Amino acid sequence: MGKRIEQDFPALLKTVENKLLEYGTGCASIAAGYVEFKSEFVPLFKMGTQLRIVRIKDEVETQVFTGEVYLSSEKMLRLVSVRDEVLPGAVSAYLYDVKLPGNASAMVLPPEQPRRFFSFASKQEAIPVWQEFPVTVYALSLGRLKFTCSVPLSQGQRFTMTVGNPPLLEDVSLEVELPVAFGEGETGSYRCRILDLFGDNQRRLEECLQELSLAANKAFPPPAESGPTAPVSPGWEAPGE
Repeated sequence: MGKRIEQDFPALLKTVENKLLEYGTGCASIAAGYVEFKSEFVPLFKMGTQLRIVRIKDEVETQVFTGEVYLSSEKMLRLVSVRDEVLPGAVSAYLYDVKLPGNASAMVLPPEQPRRFFSFASKQEAIPVWQEFPVTVYALSLGRLKFTCSVPLSQGQRFTMTVGNPPLLEDVSLEVELPVAFGEGETGSYRCRILDLFGDNQRRLEECLQELSLAANKAFPPPAESGPTAPVSPGWEAPGE
């Protein structure tokens, strides 16, 4: 759990009263049980002082680590006896790994038909047709998703998709932000923006992402507890690291 936070991440140093002290970089060692904060200037604190290191993403606070000062220097501070809390901002700030089947509907160009030898007929311009096709969603957030499929889509193209069985998202409107070149098996990968979340789509997606966020980000168990974090509900898979 929380393996990806072990690498450097943008962070804030705060008092336990939530007063901002400094901007810098955080790094956690879950196995050793400490979190470090580094910056060009770090205030000096006595050993045992309670402080917070707050993980951020695009100025959104996503996780807070609270602990006691063990080492303190002008450029680095280390907290031990750490406990952490995954904040609501983590749901919207990150894409989470999933593996979900889906079905999309879009206007696409039909496959080009081979021309006969010695045909003098003029080549007709292909007309897009409405097509349904299977997809595999491999990353998900409140505002975006990534998927693979065998149908070529273009940047800026809009279409609809249903994700999961039973549906996690049903008939949501999407827009292609970034198409990736087709690879082996003529499978393409796409990053898309979610345009709307009507009906129960918003609730179902938020509930799913809350569980995925906890599974991916929670790092330190509460005192006297060593059990796993809340399990991910059936219907989607916990994110890989």
